[in-house]
Amino acid sequence: MQNNQHFAALIPHTLRSIPYILQTHVFKAYCALENLHAQKPHLPQSVWDYCVDLIENDEPKVSGILAPQLLELKEIVDPTSGRDFGPDWILGRGLMPLSYWAMRKKVEEIGVEGVFQIYLEKALDHPKFLGHEISVFAGNWQFYQDVIAQDPNPENHELFIQRFTEFAITTFAQGNDTVFEHPQIQSTPSESEILLEALHNPAFFGHNILAVVWNRRLKSLMTPEQYETSLYNLTVLNRWHQFGKPPAHLEALQEDWDEATFDAHLTAYFPNGPTNIHQITLAEALLWVWNHHPETRRLVAANVVCFSERSGP
Repeated sequence: MQNNQHFAALIPHTLRSIPYILQTHVFKAYCALENLHAQKPHLPQSVWDYCVDLIENDEPKVSGILAPQLLELKEIVDPTSGRDFGPDWILGRGLMPLSYWAMRKKVEEIGVEGVFQIYLEKALDHPKFLGHEISVFAGNWQFYQDVIAQDPNPENHELFIQRFTEFAITTFAQGNDTVFEHPQIQSTPSESEILLEALHNPAFFGHNILAVVWNRRLKSLMTPEQYETSLYNLTVLNRWHQFGKPPAHLEALQEDWDEATFDAHLTAYFPNGPTNIHQITLAEALLWVWNHHPETRRLVAANVVCFSERSGP
């Protein structure tokens, strides 16, 4: 992904955005917006103004680091039993705000990449509703690489760790796992077949497409065995029947778009569609598919039309 820091002024907003429905999508949206602009800088200014407004206002914000005094504790001990409640114990139970302290300790112990490797294993353990364990996880990793790793400001590192803590707790801690019945998968399709299934069955705001695209961006972080597991999980996500109903099947358009037509529809997609931060991430994911898999462009076009009118097929 390209990041020319065209929207660097949004970084303070991203670091202070908190989720109001489980996970914040803002890190993924910021990286997607930078890449979208790098690929399509000629789109009208109204597109970029619209996207900036989404990142600034779509999610609630905090003013700064939460519970800073808590982060200064060397240990957390139960005075009655004398038991040392270590970081793994706290994180595993999703205790807040203690998990802010616990995640900080894990980062000090094994580094940010080591922490991401731990949660990558959890993400691959089994597919979850909407695939946030992959797409939002990947967005956090991309944002860390593109923005935070080179940032000399320690406060921004702390804010990022706190946002990642919130993602980890809502996604992986006990009691917060959204379970759905997995369909039986006899064999895992090829990557191109998995992408086609996602384009035909994009799900709510294109989450299946987002999971496929962002999963590929995690490939360098995975072993070959982990990547094979991720492809199986994407297949489960694509083929799950919500509430026992077959997924809505989106058919390809019966016309070919040239680049100018694609740009025109992409421009209209933002103001015409349901206002949501997913508009940014889905537009960028569809652009990635358009560029890397031209054989699917009629299906990409069908998704642009679909999500210009509603949040699902």
